[in-house]
Amino acid sequence: MNRTKTAIFAALTSATLIAGAGNTKAHDAKQTGTFYIALDGQCDVVQLTIFPWHQAGEFDNSCGAPDGVVGSGMWGNVTGIHPKDLTISETNRDDPKGTYLWNIQYPLQTGNTWSIYLSYDGVNYYYYASGTYTMTNREAMHSRRPGTPVHHLVRSN
Repeated sequence: MNRTKTAIFAALTSATLIAGAGNTKAHDAKQTGTFYIALDGQCDVVQLTIFPWHQAGEFDNSCGAPDGVVGSGMWGNVTGIHPKDLTISETNRDDPKGTYLWNIQYPLQTGNTWSIYLSYDGVNYYYYASGTYTMTNREAMHSRRPGTPVHHLVRSN
């Protein structure tokens, strides 16, 4: 892991833990879980860490990405809207002016959907890609999978 990736990951983890620190009495931090989803039709396998205080972290180092992409957000649902989702924001090193917004159907299970949007002003988001995902494991994150990286799809549009 290079220094930049380590610093980003450490900052994300610290910020997420601090954000949830006020709720640690109500929610046992041991309930935190790490999951892996393979984006169907893409080569990406995304690592998701779900914290019991409605926080989520994302890390995509698949498809041969040298530094990976890190994001953080929340899980929950909007009243009257089903299903719940993970809403995760990330800034890609290759596109530092853009903010990418992931929506990943939650709870996590094979066949559920994901979508990604992009904004350059933080207000207006534009659809770029979506699909279904398959639950997988940590080993899949480091194996070669056929398909195009989802971030390449976004950058090419």
